[in-house]
This record gives sequence, structure tokens and C-alpha cells, in this order.
Amino acid sequence: MSKLKQLTQDDLATISDDFGEILEREVSKSIPMKELEDLDLDITLSYDNDQLDVDVDVGVLFDELSEISQDQVIKAIDKAYLKFDSYIDENFRA
Repeated sequence: MSKLKQLTQDDLATISDDFGEILEREVSKSIPMKELEDLDLDITLSYDNDQLDVDVDVGVLFDELSEISQDQVIKAIDKAYLKFDSYIDENFRA
């Protein structure tokens, strides 16, 4: 795997926004949106020594009648990370 290109602040903002969109898409594919009352995404990026670290905190408030489990949310997040890896490879590798 090739190295990341040198990332700018604009690149980091784009990456954060795009990862948020990827997360929302994957969660909405796995969980009917009508069963969610609130979805809060907190994405933290750090870029030091040519290393990009991404941490995400997903807050989900389910409808009181929902039967969605936390495992379903975790699986959706895992799928989003896989798509995010591909996104980084395609767009930000030197």
C-alpha cells in the first residue's frame, strides 16, 4: 500500500465530511431511519507524521418501539470504515 499524500487542512475537512456521509449511508442501509429518533456523528481526525487516525463516536437514539440492536449499529460502522479505507486509497494515496 502506498503512503498517504501530504494532507492539508482542506483535505482533512473534506475527509471528515465525506466520512460522515459514508457513515450516514451505511447506517441508513442497515437501520430503517423511521426507527431512529436521532443520529449524532462525531468524527475526530488527527494527522501527525504522515499518519491519519480517524475516530468516530456514533450516538443513536432509537424510537421506543424499535427492535434494533447495538450490534446492527456496530456492523454498519464497520462497513463504513471499510468503504472509508477504499475512499482514502482512491483519493489520498501518493
